[in-house]
Amino acid sequence: MILTLTLRDRGSHAALFSEYFRLRHDVFVKGRGWSLPTTNGMEIDQYDDNDAVYFLDVGEQERIQAAIRITPTIKSSLIADYFPHLVENGQSPRSPSIYECTRYIVIPPRKSRDDNRLAKGRIIAAMLGWSIDHGLTYLQTVIDSVALPTYLELTPRTMPLGLPHPYGGGRKTPGGGECMAIRWPICTQVLDDVRQYGGLIEIEPAAAAYARPAQPTAQLIH
Repeated sequence: MILTLTLRDRGSHAALFSEYFRLRHDVFVKGRGWSLPTTNGMEIDQYDDNDAVYFLDVGEQERIQAAIRITPTIKSSLIADYFPHLVENGQSPRSPSIYECTRYIVIPPRKSRDDNRLAKGRIIAAMLGWSIDHGLTYLQTVIDSVALPTYLELTPRTMPLGLPHPYGGGRKTPGGGECMAIRWPICTQVLDDVRQYGGLIEIEPAAAAYARPAQPTAQLIH
């Protein structure tokens, strides 16, 4: 079951939010060695506010098996605030119709290639469906540069915003690594790409499920 929540739902889903923030601590602070603010074993930052939207794929015994947070770039953008040099094509990293993805976690209960692809497809498809319904033009994020082929496999419509740049890494990237910014246009074609990647068989393609014309209307990159 995939839930779409905001912090206004924290009172009614207290245990789930606690698990999510603890999971972020385990994955990003303990696992990747990132220097992030933590409280009582939970990782919560300045972008966890009432405008953030959380997609949580919850399985048996309320176990989170995938999660993504998106934030409106007009006020909450990791790229604009800390990585503006990753955008090298003259596009603004902030817009009312652009949201940014962060704290992406995929931990399916079974460790296999197909289960991992299914977990990715389910959570990303839910995020894309919400974005289409809310009239967004793009989703953007910062990725490790070595992960670009994976995002291109999810959808060939993945658009780099600039070249890879070095960053200071955690324990798994001693001395740092390389990262880059990418965008996805919000359209039913990208949603269909992700569903196909995850093996999410539908009676109709996503394009037939939405009456709204395909986005975006903004200028495409490359």
